[in-house]
Formats: sequence, C-alpha cells, structure tokens
Amino acid sequence: MDKIILSEKQKTIVEYDDKPIYVKASAGSGKTRVLAERIRFQLSKTKKKILALTFTNKAGEEIKERLETQKVDIKSRLFVGTFHSFCQYVLENHGSSIGISHMPHIFENDKDRIELISQAIEQVPTYYESYQNKSVKEKNDFKYKALNFISKVKRELITDSEFHNHTEDENIILLYQTYQEILRSQNAIDFDDLLLLTYQLFIEFSNISSLYRRSFYSICVDEAQDLNNAQYNLLLALCGTDFKNIMMVGDPKQSIYHFNGSSSDYMDKEFVKDFNAETFELNENFRSSKKVIEAASKIISIDNKDTILKTVYDGDFKFIECNDELVEAKCVVDKIKLLIKQETNPDIEGIISYEKIVVLARNKYVFKILEEQLQKEGIPCHYKMTGGSIKYESKLMNIFDLKLKIKLNPLDLLHKKHLEELIKKDSLMMIEIDNLLSELKDDGSNLKSLFGKLIEKINDTVFEDENDKTMVINDIHELLNHWNKYAISTDKKSLLQFKNFMALGKTSTIVESQGITLSTVHTMKGQEFDIVFIIGMDDGTFPDYRAVQNGGIEMEQEKNNLYVAFTRAKRFLYVTYPLQRIMPWGGIKHRSKSRLLKAFND
Repeated sequence: MDKIILSEKQKTIVEYDDKPIYVKASAGSGKTRVLAERIRFQLSKTKKKILALTFTNKAGEEIKERLETQKVDIKSRLFVGTFHSFCQYVLENHGSSIGISHMPHIFENDKDRIELISQAIEQVPTYYESYQNKSVKEKNDFKYKALNFISKVKRELITDSEFHNHTEDENIILLYQTYQEILRSQNAIDFDDLLLLTYQLFIEFSNISSLYRRSFYSICVDEAQDLNNAQYNLLLALCGTDFKNIMMVGDPKQSIYHFNGSSSDYMDKEFVKDFNAETFELNENFRSSKKVIEAASKIISIDNKDTILKTVYDGDFKFIECNDELVEAKCVVDKIKLLIKQETNPDIEGIISYEKIVVLARNKYVFKILEEQLQKEGIPCHYKMTGGSIKYESKLMNIFDLKLKIKLNPLDLLHKKHLEELIKKDSLMMIEIDNLLSELKDDGSNLKSLFGKLIEKINDTVFEDENDKTMVINDIHELLNHWNKYAISTDKKSLLQFKNFMALGKTSTIVESQGITLSTVHTMKGQEFDIVFIIGMDDGTFPDYRAVQNGGIEMEQEKNNLYVAFTRAKRFLYVTYPLQRIMPWGGIKHRSKSRLLKAFND
C-alpha cells in the first residue's frame, strides 16, 4: 500500500481535533485527497460510521476509490453519496413516521414534471380558461415559471402561510398545491421532495435525527459551496445542538449553481457562525501550470495571499480572436491537429492524445459548427453526459420500462398514459415482455436469468429490420449493467429501490469514451484535462445574455463559471471568441470580446 504524502497544511487539517472545521480549498489544492484522508484518519479512531455527503455520484465514487486503495472497509464503515441518496436511505428506513409506508416512486425527468404541471393547470378552472387563450410560447413560459416556483417552495422550505410573501399570483399557489396532490395520488415524489420530506422527518421526530447523530462519528461535506437552503437546514436538523464533528470543504469561487438555489454563503458564513467553525485555507496548487493559474487569478483574484504554486510546469495560455464561428472552429481544429502531431511536450506526461483534450462552452448550442468541423476532419469527439436513468433506444424496452413502472406502482397514471400512446397495436415480442414481467420477482433475483432467456428468443426471432434486434439487445445489456452495479451496492434488494437508484444516477457507469470531450462548464465541474479550449467567449454568449440583462448575483455566477472553466486546465489553456455570429433566424450579429475578460485587455 503506497503511503499518501501530505503537505504540512493538508496534514494539519487531516489530523485536526474532532471539531467543526471549514476548509476553504482553492482549485488544484488537493481537497479530495484531504477529505479522503481525514475520513480514513477518523475511522481509525472509532468503530462508528462516517457520513460523507457529495453533490455528484462521481465525486462519491472518487472518495471511495481513494479509500479502497488504503484498505478501508467502505461498505460497513462509511456512507458516501449525494444528499438525495442519503435522503432516500433515510426515508426507506424511517419514512413511515411521516406516512410513507413504502418508498414513493421518483419522477426524475423534466418531461414528466412538465406533464404533471399541465395536468395541474387543467384542474385549476379559475386559470385554465385564460391559459387556453395563450400562445404556445406563453404557455411554455408559464409552465416553467410554475415549476420554478414549486422548486423554490421546496428548496426554501416555504410554508403554506408564507406563500404570499413570495408571489402575488394566486394561480401559481393553486398550481403548487394541485401538483403536489397529483404526485401524492400517484404515490410519487420529485427530487426536491426527497430533501423536503427528510427535513420534515428530522424536525418532527427528533428521536430519529438523534438516532442518526449517534450512529455517525463525523460528517464531511464535499463541494459545500453548492449547498442550498434545504440542504443546509437538513444538516442543521440532523446535527441538532450537540453534534459538532463536521467538516465542510469548498471553494466560494466555484459556486456556479445559483439557478438551483445554491450559495457559498451557507458554507462561508452560516456554517462558520452556527458551528463556530475553525477556518483553514488550502491555497497550494498542485494541479495547474503557472500560466493557467496566472490567467485564472485575473478572473477572480485570490484574497489575502497569492496561490502557492507547487507545479514545475510553465504551461501555455493564449487568446485567439476569430472573424466568425467557422473561423473559430477551424482554428480550434488546426490547433488540435498540431498538438496531436507533436505527440509529446515537456509539460504533458505521456503521449498527447485526443482523450487529454476537452472543449468547453457556456451552452451546448455553441458546439454546432465545431462539431461539424471535427467530423469533417475525422477527429473523434463525444459529449460528456450526466448520469441518470437509462434512455432506451428500442421501442420494446421503452414499453418494458413503462410496464415495469406501472407494475411497481399501479397508481402511476402518468406512465399509464405514456404506455397507451406507445402501444397503438400489438408489437413483436410483446407477449414475451408480459410473460417476463409476470415472472419477475419483487427482489429482482431472477431478472438476469429472465433477460438471458429473452435474449435467446430475440436471437431466434426474425425482425423486419435487423437493426431493431441489435438495438433491443443493446438496451437489455445496458439494463443488466445497471442492475449489476446496483446489486453489489446493497444487500436487501428490490425492483422499486433499483428504479429509484437509477433515477438518482447511482447505477450509472462512467464510460471512458474515445476522442475529444465536448462539455458545458456546469457538466465538467470537478474534472480536469491536460489541454482545455474554451470557445464562444463573446459577450452575450459567455456571459450569457440573460445574466448581462439581470446583473447582480447572476453576473457573479458567470464570473465563477469562467473561473471554473479556466481551472479545468492542468497544462494548456486556449480561449477563443468570434467577432460575429449567425443567429438562428439567419441574420448576422456583430460580437465583442466577453466583458469577463477585461482584465486581459492590457
């Protein structure tokens, strides 16, 4: 077992007393190493479990991987997962105290939530008549406005008596109440309900929150700058007045989820005040080259002290101004080809490959012309995807998925409607799907064997289009991959829990795709590449034009977005922007360099 080498600052944090601590960790400072090592150190002092809360499943997996190399018994000694995963765990075990006898089904798809709000609108007669007279755009805008209000109510823990302090629109309030009634009638909840219900459980039944306090020796929160009101108050309810062994790790400069209600203030101010937490600053950078760090510090300057560079690499940083999007795309492609042709560089370990390159943008639509040019040049690329439920390609497995949801939850009228729309006539193999579902045990113990038999029958069946057969088999294998990952994560299995695990992204496997990665900044948070391109750095694109219009906290978030984008680069960073864009309606709009880059005008 290799010994983990820590800097003096890191070692001090790892071995600090069992007291509240806030670790203000800048990009590249080794925060995940410190977090994992403090967990390992504390596990050596107790037989109790430790609770490690993250904001992505990937972050949780990284912590597990680091501890497994240190021979730590993860399964029995540590609960590591997202806030939503922890809430699911709590509700599965103690939800009956607030009337949840069986874990509800999680409606995780935005498409489902939009349909639910549409149903709610139809059930509010005082509004429905005027709604019908609106244009398609006005209807869509209103539905998203209503969904945003619903999320706000749950995130901010707004009580019924406080509704009018947050909106004067009676119809929005009625829609919230109707939306919740529809969810309850279908034995379902949405993501925000997981936090809300667990918070209510801890508040209303202090004996249950006390039980969890006694079972955990310490609590560690990763990426704590992403906390929102519901998550922070959930932690307060869990900790009560006597639990103090809690550590929060985060970087205020990387707070980029304001649109989801998050704020670094919960970590930076509220936690420090409420827990009288000791503050440590990790400002040693072990990751990025000197030129990348110098560039990032011009986006957001470092308070009090300069970042202490621990890197030996100079790296590279350049701005590239382009006449238009096509020139910009060709410029990026040419630079990529040149780097690949070089094969090696003193600043980069090993051979320079496509897999060491990522192209970032503020929004996905910015990639369109670049993707076309990459394909034209035969350069492999892929979009970084977020985990979640399976997106089946075949009609047959989509039908299976809907039938399974209804089998597990007969009250699920939403997906019954979807199934009716999908089945217009008897489909090939439909009888086999029905037979499989009738034989499928509630604990899923025969799922693999049943699908194994189904694959044999599919192979012996003549499909009108053989591509359809391939698609079905690929979908089945994808389902089995998710099941295998679920099966090794829990001893007590059920099909319902399996579906909810998938909804929370806990069964997604991170696939190392070949080629250059294309990703939005939000999706790439927490990951790094040797070579980073940031395209579309024109004003109104990055920062987003809506943030420019609204100003205030939204512009601060855009600055944080750019800081995060810069610090994804380990060695080389190239920033490009076009001087004109072709708009969706065909017109040409002249652009200027992003106002976020004004520090580079000199």
